[in-house]
Amino acid sequence: MDLCRGTTEVEAVLSEGSGEASTRDPLFRLKMAVSYEERKFVAHPNCQQHMTSIWYGSEMGFLQSLSWYRNLIYLILFLPTIPFLCIIYIFAPNSKFGAIMRCPVTKFITHTTSHICFLTLLSAATFRITESGVSITTTDELDDARYSHLSKDETINSLLKETLRPASTLITHVQICIVFWILGLLWIECKQVYNSGARSYVTDYYNSMDFSVLSMYLASYVLRFFTEYKVSEADSYFNGTLRARELLMQGNYTYFNILKAEIKDPKNSPYNYFMEASRFAWESNDPEIVSDVLFAIANVISFARTTYLMPAFEVLGPLQISLGRMIGDITRFMVLFTLVLFAFMVGLHNLYWYYGAQKIKMEMNGYHVTVHAAKAFQGLRQTFFSLFWSMFGQVSINDISVKHPRPDGVYTSGSRHLIEESSTAIVEGVGVSLFGLYHVVIIIVLINMLIAMMSHSFEDIQTDCDVEWKFARNKLWLNYMDDGSTLPVPFNMIPTPKSFLYAVDFCNFLFKRKDTSILEYGRKKKQTFLKKRRETVLKNLKITEEETSYIDIMHRLVKRYLFKLERAKDEKEKLQNMTGGGNCGPMDHVEIFDPSQEETPPPVPDVPSRFQFATPIPGEEESDERNKQIKLSSPNHQQQACKRRQQSKSQQRRPSAANLPIATTLAIPQLDAIMRQQKLLDLRLQQLQSDSKDNNRMMDDVEFIRRLMSENQKALCNVVQALSNIQGEIVNLAQCLRPTPSKPAQPEPTPNAVTNAHPKTNTTSMNRSASVRKRSAPDEGESKV
Repeated sequence: MDLCRGTTEVEAVLSEGSGEASTRDPLFRLKMAVSYEERKFVAHPNCQQHMTSIWYGSEMGFLQSLSWYRNLIYLILFLPTIPFLCIIYIFAPNSKFGAIMRCPVTKFITHTTSHICFLTLLSAATFRITESGVSITTTDELDDARYSHLSKDETINSLLKETLRPASTLITHVQICIVFWILGLLWIECKQVYNSGARSYVTDYYNSMDFSVLSMYLASYVLRFFTEYKVSEADSYFNGTLRARELLMQGNYTYFNILKAEIKDPKNSPYNYFMEASRFAWESNDPEIVSDVLFAIANVISFARTTYLMPAFEVLGPLQISLGRMIGDITRFMVLFTLVLFAFMVGLHNLYWYYGAQKIKMEMNGYHVTVHAAKAFQGLRQTFFSLFWSMFGQVSINDISVKHPRPDGVYTSGSRHLIEESSTAIVEGVGVSLFGLYHVVIIIVLINMLIAMMSHSFEDIQTDCDVEWKFARNKLWLNYMDDGSTLPVPFNMIPTPKSFLYAVDFCNFLFKRKDTSILEYGRKKKQTFLKKRRETVLKNLKITEEETSYIDIMHRLVKRYLFKLERAKDEKEKLQNMTGGGNCGPMDHVEIFDPSQEETPPPVPDVPSRFQFATPIPGEEESDERNKQIKLSSPNHQQQACKRRQQSKSQQRRPSAANLPIATTLAIPQLDAIMRQQKLLDLRLQQLQSDSKDNNRMMDDVEFIRRLMSENQKALCNVVQALSNIQGEIVNLAQCLRPTPSKPAQPEPTPNAVTNAHPKTNTTSMNRSASVRKRSAPDEGESKV
């Protein structure tokens, strides 16, 4: 990621390497890095800049330049338009408003608003805002002056709700809205399982939280609808609500009481059970009670689920990460805590089991009440609660003492001293010791260990706070960057024309392509927001995309990486050559300032010195200038100085530690600045050396090519000359082998004529050689050309 020099290269690194460009996931490798928790890769500035551009998009990019209060004003003005934008998106998903709705930041705002509305509905259902707070239990209270502000219908409805169960409405308008929200959330979870896979879905603990919450809500409303059905069936059996309302409207309270007694008659069981309005008369496993229990637990988890949105904000993100780490620490701590608690629970119950089961009479405020002899240890359940709440100081030492009855069977606070020798002395002594040891182990050891673990986790997060927060924010952003789930709950439950087109396309794909699986169809259909945005921009601007191939980009990055490794290797070798020339390196000439001298030491910078020695190096009798400054000399001088120091150290003996000062500070003016400048100069020198090496290498290559060309030219001339000589020899050989014409016989010459014959033959041969030279001259000229 460090070697990327543009958006195209960053996209290539983050995208999927294999596959066609049309089906390639642009964020495949980033998702893989998130799944393998490669935090530094995800939090890299190049990656974060690319993700930020995708998050805001071209439609909402102006939000990056606005201040916080302008963003707040825009958010306040945008929230009321969300329902209208959702309706527009349903009928025109490809419009300008549809592009705004598909933007990841817009999806985040709409889904967050939907979640807040859901929590508001849960609060309204919990506090029963739609119901009045008036409670009338008897007919005598109907004419009470306290309820004079209520109408007659309101007072009658209040009395019926307190008397008959069917009068209380279980399914209100708020409950119906909550049901639609739950169905919308369930549809989102089903789509998430389909897109990401069951294994990836289960590994995220927020998905597990969503699954448990939706399961509780569904079970709660199933039980609520079942209870509504049974109550309606019982009400139709007695026709009780209608008859009771008519009697109350007529003011016939006597017959109303008779009707109430008739309905509650045990002979009418089991229908009369669902007519009872008082919850004190219900069974513990009543469907409505179980429904309320599940609804209450789901509400707690739903409000806690809001922490999922905290990484989107820089202030709250690190706190949410620290909270997650601390929950992990608490989970590990609970293993040891449960073991210790179970051990003491078994021991104390075995000690007090008899006294916890015994009941005695006790005089309290003039009344006789029955209590247990050992109230805190009545059984395993009570023993567990006693040990648990004792951590918070809710159980005192008096609660674990055994109460002794008097001879008359009544225990009083002053009767203990009448018993000379208690039979429970050993039991109480051992019990108090175990109870005290339990507090020592739990409170002093384990609780403080938990605090230390949580502090350590918090410090780890704060140490690398920025990387952790960006990694968590990136995980949140990825959930909104995939195409789909644009509409928030409950608008996602409305069938859209786009959904019908997808269904038709899916059916055509199944019937036309028999050899392709459903998973491949889902892979082709799935696109990220980045790809769709780029396609839209290219289409609007009529630009032909000339995309560099993925292989070329990766080759380019690999070359840069290899060059970086080679450069690092060269720097390492140069550093070894610089420091490995002798025993005394350039930094060995750091002089120690002696505070015993009278001269003023050199000025020390504001930054405190990082080099301190317990004792100075003795045997250094040099000039004051050399004790105050850093000596930067040539290598020869440095080696000579090093040898002189070694000789002086070998000749002189170290004085005792008592005669030496306690501490001597290394007074090196601006040492840090010098070191930084030296590093910068070294880097610049290395760069210049590498450039000069490249230039020298190029010059050597040019000179070598020039010499090679000259040698080739000489060899070519020699070859041409040899060919011309061969050609001349061939011509001479051809002339010699040519047959001569036959001539008439001549008389033998006389001896005097012999001398004349030789000049003729010489003349003939000379003429023939001249003609051959004339004939071969053009050939030699052509060969030279």
